[in-house]
Amino acid sequence: MTNGAQTRANRSSRRFRWFHRPPLRVYLAFFALLVLVPALLFSAYLIVQFSRQQEQLAAGQVADTAVIVSNAIDREIYGMLTAANVLASSPFLDEEDLSRFHERTRAALANADAVLVNPQMQVVLNTRQPFPMEPAPVAYADAIEKAFQTRTPQISDVYYGPNADDMLFHVAVPVIRRDEVVYVLVVNRPAESLGSLLTNRTLPEAWAAVVKDNKGRRVFAALSSSNGIGIKEVAQENPSVAETLRDEHRSMIEASQTSFLTGWTTTVGVPRRVIEESASRSWMMLVGAGTILAVFCLSLAVLFGRTVATPILRLSHQAAALGRGEPAMPIRTRFDEIGTVSRALARASRERREAEEQNRLLMREMTHRAKNQYALIAAIARRAARESNDASALLETLSQALSSLARSADLLAGKGWESAPLADLIATQLAAFGAGDGGSEQFIIGGPKVWLNPSAAQTIGLALHELATNAAKYGALSVAEGRVEIAWTVAGEEFAITWRETGGPPVAVPRHQGFGSLVVKKMTARGLGGDVLMDFAPSGVVWRLTAPLESVSMS
Repeated sequence: MTNGAQTRANRSSRRFRWFHRPPLRVYLAFFALLVLVPALLFSAYLIVQFSRQQEQLAAGQVADTAVIVSNAIDREIYGMLTAANVLASSPFLDEEDLSRFHERTRAALANADAVLVNPQMQVVLNTRQPFPMEPAPVAYADAIEKAFQTRTPQISDVYYGPNADDMLFHVAVPVIRRDEVVYVLVVNRPAESLGSLLTNRTLPEAWAAVVKDNKGRRVFAALSSSNGIGIKEVAQENPSVAETLRDEHRSMIEASQTSFLTGWTTTVGVPRRVIEESASRSWMMLVGAGTILAVFCLSLAVLFGRTVATPILRLSHQAAALGRGEPAMPIRTRFDEIGTVSRALARASRERREAEEQNRLLMREMTHRAKNQYALIAAIARRAARESNDASALLETLSQALSSLARSADLLAGKGWESAPLADLIATQLAAFGAGDGGSEQFIIGGPKVWLNPSAAQTIGLALHELATNAAKYGALSVAEGRVEIAWTVAGEEFAITWRETGGPPVAVPRHQGFGSLVVKKMTARGLGGDVLMDFAPSGVVWRLTAPLESVSMS
């Protein structure tokens, strides 16, 4: 095979291995994308939901704003009607004193003008002209004629006044005297003056409003900006909100409200782009951030893959050395897991020797503990034999003592022969007498958490067993009404435990000190280096042990 063919074969083999067993950095890059892509998709979903919610919220706000603007106009026109009704009831009209009525009306209407129309549809008084004046025909008579006919106030649509360039509207209030409409008082004002009712609070920035009368003509059009509300010139006939923004093709969110008072329609709109601006910014940020994060994650995956692969290869060399039986020194790495494996490999041979040494120490300790147990059992046997003249009684005493020691040993074995909780020891030793979880109510047990060393556990356990046996035969546990309270305390470096019987038969001081008394008094006090108080009170036996804390608990 030529060198060129060999090179091509090697390259093909590497590509095959790379495809079927890609290096770590490829997995890391794939993992980075696997984490990043769902996050980006979820972010896109949130942006879409946010955009929809913003559009729904904007639609509701637009509808509310249309109602607010329409109500503001209605309140202003209600004010005009109220003022006109007050003026129509003026006593000067009763006296036909039109000159003084002219003065009064002109002073009362600061932002509007008024005319007085007679039944011949002629203007006999105009606050914009001096009084008296020559009667003149009415310019816009529809609402005035209707006021004469219906005898109710009327509101006109907008119209061009004969002496003004602005579009006007008016309210017409009949002046009724002696059940006849003698005049109609007309209060008019420029339609665009209603735009002054709007503020940036009423109409948010970049929002527009158009008000049209019953015939579709513009009352006024307004656009809100950072500089305030601006009145815009738009088409007089059927204007649209988009015209206010100088763009008839702009997509809008609109809502309309028709006034029950005037019949005018208020349309409020906001360009859709204003609502979508925040979503557009979010999309741009998402695309930019996604691109940056993708490049960053891929670069980081490649770099991190190389950083991780190097100590892994060194770890494989260490494992191979361990397999050959050679010393496997731990490698230095920044990765805790790899370092942990390396240290584990380095510790393998050392731990085996330590395990063998530990087994030897354990056997030595077990031998020592067995000797102590044998010595204790021998001492109990000698004491029991000395105090007993009956072989069966001796066997019974030894059997109970050994059972107590066995229970203490079982408890210590479950704790690794290190220590045992005093509460567990009491429950174990007195279980046969009804103590423990859910046991008899004859026992009241309580005290702080104390861990007993093995020697103290066996000594105190044996004493508790003897006390319980005596109480079951002669004391509080021999009757249902009897109670036994076991309480212990730790004060500084002193440990104390008290056994107190109440509610049992009357107690008398025994004339003979048997094996039980020897166990609960002398053996307990001597074994723990403490003092034992035994009180045979008539109300019940009281046994109290005080001992140094260091001789009882684990240090």
